[in-house]
Amino acid sequence: MKRHWPLILPLLCGACVAVTEPVLSPHTVDAGQRTVVLVFAAPGPWVISDSESKAESAAKTMPLFSAVVQTFQDDRDKAASAGLAQYLPRWKPEELLEPPLMSALSSSGFPAKFVSAAEADLGTATLRGFNRASDILEWQRKYFYGDLTQPHPRDYAGVLSLDDALVLEVGVLPALAADDDGNMIPTLNAASRLVRASTLRVVWHHEDKVEDRAAARSLYEFKTLPQQLMDRWKALMPELASKISASLSASLPPAPSAPPAGGAEPLASGPPPAGGMGVPAVSSAAAASMPVAPEATAPPPQTAEVAAVPVSSSAATNPQSPPVAPIPSGVEAIAVSSASVAPSGQAAP
Repeated sequence: MKRHWPLILPLLCGACVAVTEPVLSPHTVDAGQRTVVLVFAAPGPWVISDSESKAESAAKTMPLFSAVVQTFQDDRDKAASAGLAQYLPRWKPEELLEPPLMSALSSSGFPAKFVSAAEADLGTATLRGFNRASDILEWQRKYFYGDLTQPHPRDYAGVLSLDDALVLEVGVLPALAADDDGNMIPTLNAASRLVRASTLRVVWHHEDKVEDRAAARSLYEFKTLPQQLMDRWKALMPELASKISASLSASLPPAPSAPPAGGAEPLASGPPPAGGMGVPAVSSAAAASMPVAPEATAPPPQTAEVAAVPVSSSAATNPQSPPVAPIPSGVEAIAVSSASVAPSGQAAP
């Protein structure tokens, strides 16, 4: 028995596979690319009659039990959906979603040129053939949650007028989803695909959901007052259209950043001068606005006034008397008498 555990264990432990949405490259959608918008509605409402229990969620992670649990849930929800559908008036959700969706796409900034099914000359019979399903459960498996690795179920390549176009198909599914208290929340689900018609290659896909929790009621109340449910679904259409448009625009790569306005002058290049850091260059406009310091001027030369020194007549007439040096500025003048001047070769007393 032990030798079989390596074979049984991978079956019991489910693996989660992440499906990433493709990001549009800059050349996937050319400017003005004709893109036909096709909205397809489910053949009826979908009722998730009970919130998924923890046991059911855990069982879905195991491949041996996942299919059994999913089949049980699908049969239960299919019966609840059929029970609600008989109380609802006939309506066409695709006709309610298309006008706000076209408006949101046209103002989204997406580079494509969006055209409606009528503008693309697609008749009612052609659109009905693109949305054929035996019941709502098959419609979901075929168009809403379809395997993207399999050939696309809608053959746009067979329509000559779509050969040069992209097709943005949107599947809309009105639903009621149970909350933890057992009340039903009006919900709109959308599955969007951007398909190249000539090759049927899906270049982008996304799923969006909007809901009105404030309008939650019991399933019985919606059956007895079906118009309230219809009004809530209709009120959610513009919000769903905006969300689909925003999801498509978000798939574009970010635009390159524009250079700063005004054209700032580059800094001076080259090695800094020896012995110091380089000084950044200043533009001529900035230099003109800088205050200029006044030029420094040298102070005028100062002349020291020398006080007159009285000299005796004998000193003035004696040729041997040494000349009297000028007295520096700030030194008081000292009177010198003839007696204090010593003759040549003798020291003064």
